[in-house]
Amino acid sequence: MLGLLSFGAIARLVAERARAFGVEVWAHDPFVDESEIRAARVRPVSFDDLVEGADHLVVQAPLTPQTHHTFDRATLRRMKPTAVLVNTARGPIVEDAALYEALTGGWIAGAALDDIEEEPAKQRDWRPNNPLFELPNVVVTPHAAYYSEEAIGTVRTIAAEEAVRVLTGEPARYPVNEPAAGSHRAEGA
Repeated sequence: MLGLLSFGAIARLVAERARAFGVEVWAHDPFVDESEIRAARVRPVSFDDLVEGADHLVVQAPLTPQTHHTFDRATLRRMKPTAVLVNTARGPIVEDAALYEALTGGWIAGAALDDIEEEPAKQRDWRPNNPLFELPNVVVTPHAAYYSEEAIGTVRTIAAEEAVRVLTGEPARYPVNEPAAGSHRAEGA
């Protein structure tokens, strides 16, 4: 079973592709109505059920004070020993030290990380000394998995269109500061 933490635009595309292979998909997102999740032929579940039941758990949530270190020792201990944690969101949602302990202690089987907790691109004179880099059951990418010429063009187009929308008095489609932007909710992380 594939579990999705968050059910924004990216997670919905992941679910669609996984279902094409006959994979059962569960999702937890406290900001998306369960009927909307069901309409995508995905099973809405509690956070606890997601953590305890997923064979592969994909984190696609935004980094907020509430999601920081969501995957700490306590959460990782509750996962299946055969589970794989996939973080394609922000590094600090997963506590690296706890993940190292979970992987070396056999709490979970593996991890795929598109970013690590310390976010190297944001640190001056960063050195690759994270112990996760040494583990055979971890794959780490440089938080650039989105990159393609097509993706860069799309990002630039969306940014320009959003600027025009806001400057002409229309609401933003993808607000970053949700409370200030009203009821429009940004999807994805």
